[in-house]
Amino acid sequence: MESNIRAIENKDLDSLARIYAETYDYFDVGEIWTPQSAKEMLRYWLNKQPDLCFLAEEMEIQGAFVIGVKPWWDGNHLVDGEIFVHPDYQKKGIGTALLRHVFAEARKKYNVVRWDTFTVRDKYPLNWYKSIGFTEIKEWAMISAVPREVMNKLDSKKR
Repeated sequence: MESNIRAIENKDLDSLARIYAETYDYFDVGEIWTPQSAKEMLRYWLNKQPDLCFLAEEMEIQGAFVIGVKPWWDGNHLVDGEIFVHPDYQKKGIGTALLRHVFAEARKKYNVVRWDTFTVRDKYPLNWYKSIGFTEIKEWAMISAVPREVMNKLDSKKR
């Protein structure tokens, strides 16, 4: 049976947050999501770009794709975003169906030309992305900082 894809509604956030946290726990990529923190993140996307937030369901919710649009030098880009499918529904075409649906909507509504995102450098999902046409940008590096530590270093350089 094929999954139904529909827009995410506020009433779906609790179920999606649980699925998101369980998915990250199952794949153990080093991020520790709780249903509460996942719900905050999903609510952020639903508030930011509600017309590009979709879920897949059959008898129950199986996964979702949330993403935003950002103008860029060469046209509109999809940015960041989260695509996730519960481990029980992996490798059944659900992620691919969500990706197709969101890309079609984004092209139709915003004429997007690219999706820029980050993924873990593990066999999965990086190899899945590469298998459907994504390329790894070797020149880019994801960076992160703790603002308090940066401020301390900046302050120490002033002295």
